[in-house]
Amino acid sequence: MPALSKKDMGNTAKSGPYASRTRPEIFQLKIKDKKPFILGKQQTGKKVTGVSFDENALVLYWTNSQKKTGVAKITEVFKDGDFGGGTSGSGGGDKLTEIVECLQCYYSAYIFNSSISKIETVSDAQLKSVAKFCNTSKSLDHCLKNCPQDWRNDERDIFADTANKLYAEFGSRTQGKVYFHRGSAFMNKIYAAKKACHDKDKKSFETQAPGTFSNDKWNPGDIWMSTFPTTDNPLKDFTSTWGELNNKIAELAGAFSSTDKTKLLGISLKKLSGKGTLKEYKKPGRNSVDSYTFKGYKYGKTGDFFKSQDIYFETSADEIQFRTFQETVSWQAEIKGKTAAAGKIGGGNVNFYCNQVLGEKFLQTTAEPVFFKKPKSY
Repeated sequence: MPALSKKDMGNTAKSGPYASRTRPEIFQLKIKDKKPFILGKQQTGKKVTGVSFDENALVLYWTNSQKKTGVAKITEVFKDGDFGGGTSGSGGGDKLTEIVECLQCYYSAYIFNSSISKIETVSDAQLKSVAKFCNTSKSLDHCLKNCPQDWRNDERDIFADTANKLYAEFGSRTQGKVYFHRGSAFMNKIYAAKKACHDKDKKSFETQAPGTFSNDKWNPGDIWMSTFPTTDNPLKDFTSTWGELNNKIAELAGAFSSTDKTKLLGISLKKLSGKGTLKEYKKPGRNSVDSYTFKGYKYGKTGDFFKSQDIYFETSADEIQFRTFQETVSWQAEIKGKTAAAGKIGGGNVNFYCNQVLGEKFLQTTAEPVFFKKPKSY
């Protein structure tokens, strides 16, 4: 995906967090939201912070982490996902994600399986020394060769910072050899247990999840940390119900007590922009939000019914986008978090839960015309 062009400035974004907004509007919104801009024609270009945008001259005034300032023409700004473009630098967003997730396994394996407690610097040779503790879909050599420059450079090593965060929290809670997985046979067994549980749930008299959902919607772990031998299958005997399976995951993560050892943990990764934080999700007995307040809805980002194929529900927490596909044949909901998408759910599942809780379905599920309606107060 190349840099922006003058033609782009007259069009709206068809995808991304600012869908239905014009490109000049997106410049202003990114500055307001303090989201980085990428200079160049690739995802791996230099990241800067926008200061202001001149819509007449079509130039961006920017600064960087070293307090340097500069001016960039729109043709020097990468058309990233915020502008409705791609997220790739060398080979596509999915490949880039795979590379950084695999490389994070090597960094993490290095700190968890050595005598150090914090990574200051790490060489390629040191990462290779812990290859036996990593089971990844891409080799270390491939990752090192194709890793984006802004993730691993002299100014900052994001992989090291992330590994340090993990070790500070879980270093004392693991025992023995610690393995890291990304796309491995061991990781596939974890998701096979989820599928087995889902199949049994569908056949039960008290179905909890009637529709389909992807593995990372059950557990968002991009990589998995484990002290089990790589040939083990720790979840295969705990698939009778969702409660049994999820409780076993929590138990093996050491979630019930701070003194319990962590034996299996799914880790969702985000690129650190500052010092970074580590947050536990779905810890037993804890709800991050006790209740939500419905605040209204709007058609698309602009509120124009005739130019939108989606609707946004506004709540006290986040926005929820409901979007149709193939006109009205199918639809899907996605929580639009403040920093990233927070999860998707299919229309069939939403209908099921609305019918169960509210006594009526949210939307029709046939190919007939679909009409959105304001939900009941409850």
